[in-house]
Amino acid sequence: MSRIYEAVGTIEDGSTIVLETPLPVRGRVKVQIHAETAEPDVALTDREAVLQAIHQRQRARGHKPMSPEEVEAYIRQTRSEDVDATGLSG
Repeated sequence: MSRIYEAVGTIEDGSTIVLETPLPVRGRVKVQIHAETAEPDVALTDREAVLQAIHQRQRARGHKPMSPEEVEAYIRQTRSEDVDATGLSG
């Protein structure tokens, strides 16, 4: 009598299946594959939508981005610290 076990896994190289949980069997087995199709991740398919979502969450929590002047001051400060740390000039 054959038993049926179910486990979720990932096919790595077209022939190797890595299971998330071990199965209590050894030896030769018959395998059926049911591909789980996930919804496309917006983060991977639509960069503009991702950036809009990030900016929306930042605004919702009150984040204030640095002004161009603050960015320039930060860059100057960081470069100055690098020069001081390495002893090299710019």
